[in-house]
Amino acid sequence: MNLKKKENILLFFLIFFSIYCAINIGQSWDEGYHLLQGKITLDYLLTFGEIDKDLFYREYYSPSFWTLKYFVIEFFPKKYEIEISHLINLSVSILTVFGIGKLCKELFNKQVGKIVFLVLFFYPIFFGHMGFNSKDTILAFSHVWTFYYLIKYLKFQNLSDKINKYIYYIAILTAIASGIQIVFFGALLPIIIFLLLDIFLFKKIINKYFDLKKFFFDIFKCFIAFYLFMIIFWIDVHPNILFLPIKFFAELFSESWNTGWPFNLVSGNYYFSREVPKNYLFLNLLYKSPEYILFLYFVFIIFFIKFIKFFKNEFENFNYKIISLVGLIIFPNLLLYFLPFPIYDGIRLFIWILPYFCIIPGLVIYFLLKNIKLFISKSIIFITIIFSIYYLYDFLRITPYHYTYLNIINGQKENRYKKFESDYWGVSLKELVENFNINNKDTISISTCGISDALIKEYLKEKGYNNLKFVSSKEASYIIMTNKTTSKTQNIVSVNDITNCFDKYPGKNISMVKRNGQILSVLRKIN
Repeated sequence: MNLKKKENILLFFLIFFSIYCAINIGQSWDEGYHLLQGKITLDYLLTFGEIDKDLFYREYYSPSFWTLKYFVIEFFPKKYEIEISHLINLSVSILTVFGIGKLCKELFNKQVGKIVFLVLFFYPIFFGHMGFNSKDTILAFSHVWTFYYLIKYLKFQNLSDKINKYIYYIAILTAIASGIQIVFFGALLPIIIFLLLDIFLFKKIINKYFDLKKFFFDIFKCFIAFYLFMIIFWIDVHPNILFLPIKFFAELFSESWNTGWPFNLVSGNYYFSREVPKNYLFLNLLYKSPEYILFLYFVFIIFFIKFIKFFKNEFENFNYKIISLVGLIIFPNLLLYFLPFPIYDGIRLFIWILPYFCIIPGLVIYFLLKNIKLFISKSIIFITIIFSIYYLYDFLRITPYHYTYLNIINGQKENRYKKFESDYWGVSLKELVENFNINNKDTISISTCGISDALIKEYLKEKGYNNLKFVSSKEASYIIMTNKTTSKTQNIVSVNDITNCFDKYPGKNISMVKRNGQILSVLRKIN
C-alpha cells in the first residue's frame, strides 16, 4: 500500500470519528439562538422584508453563516435539525484544518502542512468545538483562509488572472466572520500589519511585478464586496445601510463588550470576567494542551539555535515567516494586557489562534523526522510517542466531549472541576437526560445551575418527563447542573462570593455524565 492510500485511509477514519462525535454530542446553549437568527433572517430575505419588525433585535450581528446554514437545514426533517447543524459546523471546521495545512505548505512545504494538519485535528479544544460551535470555529476558518489567500495574493498579484477571485474570497470570509463577531478585524490586525510591512518595507513575499496602484484598487473592490455581502444579511441596518452600520459599530464598544458570563475559573482561582489574569491565555494553553505538545514546545526552546539554523537552510525567509506566525499567538495576549475586556468559557473566544499554535510542534516533528539518524532525535521521538500514546488514551476516553480536556498538570482527575469549568456549554445534558435515574410518576421539584433551562426542558419533554416542576434552588429537591461558575449569594462584592455549581449545591448524585474521572453534568438530590 502506497503512502497516498494510507493517508486517505487515515483521513477517512478521522472524518468518520469526527462525524460520530458531532452527531452524538448535545446541543449547546447558543445553538437554538443561532438557528432562530438564521430562520428570522432567511424568512425576511425570502419574503423581501415582510416580517414583524419586533424581531429586529441583533444590531451587532449580520448572521450570514447562520442564515446559510438554516437554508441547508430546511431541506432535512425538523427532528434532525441539531444533527444537521452539527455536521455543517463540522464541515467548516475540517476545512479550517485543511486551511492551516495549505497555509503551511505555502509558507514551508507540503510535509510540514500534513504534520500541522494532524496536530490541529487532534488538538482537543479545537476538535471538541468542531461539531457544535457555530461562532468561534467559523472565525478560525475565516482567519486561516483569509491569511492563506493574502499570501497567495502577495505572491501572484499581476502574475495570474486567477488571483482576482481571491479578492472576493477574502471579502466573503471577512464578511461572514464579522457578522458573527464584528470586532473580527481586531483578530486580523497582525495579518494586516504583516501585509503592509511586506509591501512597503521588507518585500519578502511579494513578487517583483507587484503593482501598488492595483493593490489599492483591489482593496476598494474587496471592501465593496465585503460591505454588500454583509449588508444583505444584516437586516437591522436595512432601514439605512449607510448610517446604521457606523452607529452600531460605535455602540459596540460601550455595550457589547460589557456582556457575557460575569465569572471565570482559571487554574483553581475565581475571577470576574473583566479582571482575569494577564496570563489568561498562557494558562489555558498550558493546562489544556496535550502533554506531547507542551514537550515539543519545551524541546523547541531548548534547541532553539539548532532549529533556527536548520530551518533557515530548509525554508526561504524562515525567520520572517515564523516571527509573523508567532506574532499571531502573542497578539491576543497583548490585547488582554493593554485592553482588558470580558473573557470567559476558557479559550473559546480565541480558538482562532489554535491553528497557529500548532505550527511550532509541527515544525519540531518535521525536524526530528528529517534528522532521524541523530541519537538526540531518536530520544525525543521516543518520549514524544510515549506522551502521544498517553494523550490518545485520554482523548478517546473523553469522547465526544473533547473540549473539556485538561492535561496531567491539573492533578487528580476527579478534582479537576476545581481548576477550570469543563462542560460550560452544557453539551453533555443530552446524555444526562437519556440516563436519568428518577421516578417518572410523582411530581418532583427541580432547579438548575450553570445550564440553559429552556434546553434541559426540551430534553426532558422529548424523554417524557412531565412530572418535573421547575422552581428556585431554595425550593428544589433536585438540581441539574454543570460545574459552571456561579455566585454564592445575590450580592456579589468580591471574588470570594464566586463558586461553582458543584460546590454550591452538595448532595447525593442520582445521575451523571462522567468522562475520564471528571463529572461533566449531574442530577443531584440536594442535602
